Parts: sequence; structure tokens; C-alpha cells
Amino acid sequence: MAMPEQLPLVTVYIATHNRPGLLARAVGSCLAQTYPHIEIIVVDDGSAPAHAQQNQQLLQQFPEVIYRYLPKSSGAPVARNTAIELARGQFITGLDDDDEFMPQRISELVQQWHRHPGCAFLCTGYTVINEQQRRFCFARRPRVISYQQLLFANLVGNQIFTLTSSLQTINGFDPDMPSCQDYDTWLRLAAAFGDGYRIKSCSYILHQDHQSERISGSSRRESGYQLLLEKHRRFMNQAQLASHQVNQAIFNNNAFPWRAFVRLPLSQRLRVVKVLVSQRLGKLALLINRVIR
Repeated sequence: MAMPEQLPLVTVYIATHNRPGLLARAVGSCLAQTYPHIEIIVVDDGSAPAHAQQNQQLLQQFPEVIYRYLPKSSGAPVARNTAIELARGQFITGLDDDDEFMPQRISELVQQWHRHPGCAFLCTGYTVINEQQRRFCFARRPRVISYQQLLFANLVGNQIFTLTSSLQTINGFDPDMPSCQDYDTWLRLAAAFGDGYRIKSCSYILHQDHQSERISGSSRRESGYQLLLEKHRRFMNQAQLASHQVNQAIFNNNAFPWRAFVRLPLSQRLRVVKVLVSQRLGKLALLINRVIR
């Protein structure tokens, strides 16, 4: 078996803001990885002094974790880009401060990278833990994800695994995007370096069981989506533009655009149906829980 220093170094970046309790879980899940050669970079995006002090006290316990404090809060893209610039790993991946990795995640990704030569990036499915502590696994099916498929919808999710040099080449995340920064980055990455691949795994745990606002979701979502479309519209065909009409309606609870829906290819119609079904099931579970209580 190779010694840890003989294995490729993997950098994990974590942007955080005013959530020391959640950050502790995220960092702990990185330290618990079965893969032994990891660099963890935490960038504090201008947390309030009390929270920043808690973060520093937490990370003093783990001298192997690199911590950077940004005095002015500039948003998650700036914090992530700070980590990407500092990264020494051959590979890089991210973790939101309110989520966690399953212990085998990095090992799986490194192994799968060598099984899919030529891919620009890897991603996985994800496990959602909702307010009722119920677990749901999404996007488990392995598949190639091409740039043209990504133009229909974000089929990746909120994290990828790729070469650090690739993210650095495309200048990381766009700080001018108020939301949808991850989707914008995956589009630019695929356009520059080619297809990605989703492996058969749900090793990313996405927590929806807390009251804090997610870094990746806020009231700015709609303006971010509009900016995303302005930025990439010229690369989209009519079916892809129709897909975004449908996506916006679903995620903003607007009237469903049936005319746009019928313009979608069958594969995209099936994707939309799956999203709608999962939403309905989530609402039904919440209603049942309230009735039981």
C-alpha cells in the first residue's frame, strides 16, 4: 500500500460565515476521511468577531487545517477563490459549511478519477437530510454529463472533484454572481475541458435540518438565475431555453409553463417529472409530520 505522501494530495475548500457550530461538523467529516492525504482550507468570509473567535478556537485543535479570515464579507465565491488560489493539491473539491462528507467520499473520487480518464470533473449523487431527519438519496445513477446536457440544467449539484489547475485556469467562481455561482462554474469548466462524469455514490450529505440560511440559496436566487441566463444564453438552443423557463417556474413556485415543457426532449421531460414528484413527496412528508405532531 502506498504511503500517504505518495498519494495525490486532495484539497478540500470550505467557505464559512457566522456558523461555527455547523463548521465543526463539516471539518470533522473531512478529518474523518479514509483517504489519508488531504489538505483542508477554511476561508472565513467576514464572520462577526464572536463567531470568528469561535472558528479560530475550533481550528486551533486541528493545526493541519489552514484557516484564513477575510475581514470584509464578500460572498462565498470570493472565499472559495481564496482557497483555490492557496490550494496545493493536485485535485480539489468543495464542501459547504453546513454539510458533510461521508468517510469514503474522497477515496471513491480518487479511485474513480483513474477509471474515467479524460473527464474534466467528477460529481456524485447526494443524500438530503430534511427537517424531520428523514434521508433521501438523489442523482444516484452514474452517467456522463456533457456541456450540452448541462445547458439544460445543473445536473452536477453544488460540488465537483477536479484538477486544481482546471479550476484555477477558469478563475474559479464568478464573484459577480449573487447566486447560481456553482452552476455557472460547472458550465465554464465543461466548456473549457469537456465532459464530466457522475459516479454511483451518495457520499455528500446535504443538510436541510437547520434554520440557518444555506450559502447556496438565498433571496438573491432569482437575480442570480437571470444573470446566469444572460451570461450563457448565446450558447443555448430553443429547447435549452425552454428548460430554463420550466426550471425557474418550479423553483420559484410560479405557474407551470406547459408550452415550454412540450418543447423539451423526452429525457428532459422525465427529469422535470422526477423533480416535481420529489417536491410533492417532500411536501407530503412535511404535512404528515405536522399532523402527527
